[in-house]
Amino acid sequence: MRLAIVIDVDGDIMYVPEGAVFENYPKPKLFYNLKDAQEECAKWNTGIIVDFDTNKTVPIVRGFDDEERRRSIEREEMNQDDGTSTTKDATQ
Repeated sequence: MRLAIVIDVDGDIMYVPEGAVFENYPKPKLFYNLKDAQEECAKWNTGIIVDFDTNKTVPIVRGFDDEERRRSIEREEMNQDDGTSTTKDATQ
């Protein structure tokens, strides 16, 4: 998969160019792994990582932080359907 970064420049959507100069119809800077694409994307306020061949956005899945992980465990306990769940929702 070839990845590229799409940015919004004054209302115009374009790929991040290979060079440092913004020419007319520049060649896009392509990446072959997500890590490099994410590093480049972090440099741009409006950057979005896309699959260059299909022009679809690449879904980025992040891990849970500690609070989300704790809440997930609470919800799992509340959602048990075996008659043993007695935990009440702490938010109510």
